[in-house]
Amino acid sequence: MNKFLLVLLILSCLTDSKGQAEKQSLMTKANYLQKSKNQNTAAWVLAGGGVVMVTTGAIIGLNDVAESLGSIFTGETEEPSDAGPILFYTGAAAMLGSIPLFIASSRNKRKANSISAFFKIENRAWVQKTSFTKAPYPALGIKINL
Repeated sequence: MNKFLLVLLILSCLTDSKGQAEKQSLMTKANYLQKSKNQNTAAWVLAGGGVVMVTTGAIIGLNDVAESLGSIFTGETEEPSDAGPILFYTGAAAMLGSIPLFIASSRNKRKANSISAFFKIENRAWVQKTSFTKAPYPALGIKINL
């Protein structure tokens, strides 16, 4: 009885998974260009934000160094804040994170420019009475260079 239930359970899972349709998405030239534009914008935002954070972190860090050097003569000791290094390293990571987005953006732009649609006249062979003849018909084609 247990083996029968196990086989029934496995078969019910197989029929559900076999009946699922595969989703196919066809990217058009406009889709690739929009994706490239969005990735390029995100990359510039990451790069610009990274530059601002690195600069701010460096200024805060230099200010802390100047204060610690000044405290040598006064005898007052203050612990430097952690904001400078955190901003610096976060900004550096943001700038490094923008590099893959720039690469993906250029790849999608190249794919968009490689897609082309064309119209041409094709010939098909067909039998007319006792001989083969060629009949022209219009054809629409899409070429995708990957």
